Amino acid sequence: MAGCPRARARPSAALLESLRRGKDQLRRERERMTLREKVGMVLDLQRVCLPLLARQRRLAPWERPWSTEP
Repeated sequence: MAGCPRARARPSAALLESLRRGKDQLRRERERMTLREKVGMVLDLQRVCLPLLARQRRLAPWERPWSTEP
């Protein structure tokens, strides 16, 4: 029937367990990071998004990533 949503297959228990293990491992890795590394990661993500936002509208000065260089 056209326009009817298709039923999605449920993820397997093995897939869900694998995703949980990966999430736990990522959390442990981030817990070991220094604050400087965490802030650097956030700023890198902002730099990735900056060109996308700038194409849509003019950016306010506070929307630009900070410089972390001394």
